[in-house]
Amino acid sequence: MTNRVDRPRLLFRPHPVLGWSLNPGGQVVVGFRDGIVQRVGEDGWRHVPARVASSGHRLCIYGCSFTYGTGLADDETFTALLQALLPDARVHNRGIGGHGTVQNLLQFRTDLREGAVDAAIFAVISDHKYRNIVHPHRMRQVRGPEWHRIGIEHRPTAHRAADGTLAIRYSPFWRPGLMYSDLDGYLPDAEDILPDDYSINSTTFAVLETAKEMAQSHGVPLLIALLDDLDPGFNAGLIQQFPDALDVSTPYDPVHTFLPADIHPNVEANRLFAERLADPAALLCEHDGVAR
Repeated sequence: MTNRVDRPRLLFRPHPVLGWSLNPGGQVVVGFRDGIVQRVGEDGWRHVPARVASSGHRLCIYGCSFTYGTGLADDETFTALLQALLPDARVHNRGIGGHGTVQNLLQFRTDLREGAVDAAIFAVISDHKYRNIVHPHRMRQVRGPEWHRIGIEHRPTAHRAADGTLAIRYSPFWRPGLMYSDLDGYLPDAEDILPDDYSINSTTFAVLETAKEMAQSHGVPLLIALLDDLDPGFNAGLIQQFPDALDVSTPYDPVHTFLPADIHPNVEANRLFAERLADPAALLCEHDGVAR
């Protein structure tokens, strides 16, 4: 695989736990902006150029392409901007395009086991609720042949038993028939074939609750941050479930996204994310229980 591509997805490689990860040392040339190159470090994560401290609390920010920073230069992502606002901390960008909260949970568990995180932010968008389960909405997003060429075979999804317990299973990723289908056969004929919004949302909330329990058991402070406002019902439900969660979302309009060229948050939105997260992140990094 080449290390210089024109889309972040072309840097994906199969990963046995996460489903896919980034190709270490890769670079992405942004097609709709002149002179913008995105860099992935040799550790397989998006480069955070402002990170210069050799010690200090390791603040890991878990998320998807919104956190990775699709369309942005390395120093324009909200993780890099947050790092500039917190020079004594070490901010790590744990964002990968297409990931959901389940994948964030699995990476967080790995980081906890390896002692690689002192404080954490889970950056959530409303589309994660579909990525975290098996659902036709997600099938539409991944039915292109490109995923097959990359070699990705599965993705982790969350399942809730009747007693409310949470399990993570691996769902086959590549289903060739979906390329040639409008997915009518996968859509419900009646309302009770697929779970309702409440059930879908509650699965994501259960994943986040598991993350908070993991964090607490390791003495690692964790903040949940909402990055979009496309589903007000989801956001309201999450804030009700987690009153200490922070809504830093920006409007979905051309002022705050790359529309019409791309749907992702632009430089202005990322600046606002960083500003709104700076004080809460600083408090996370001052947590007495954090061991460096």
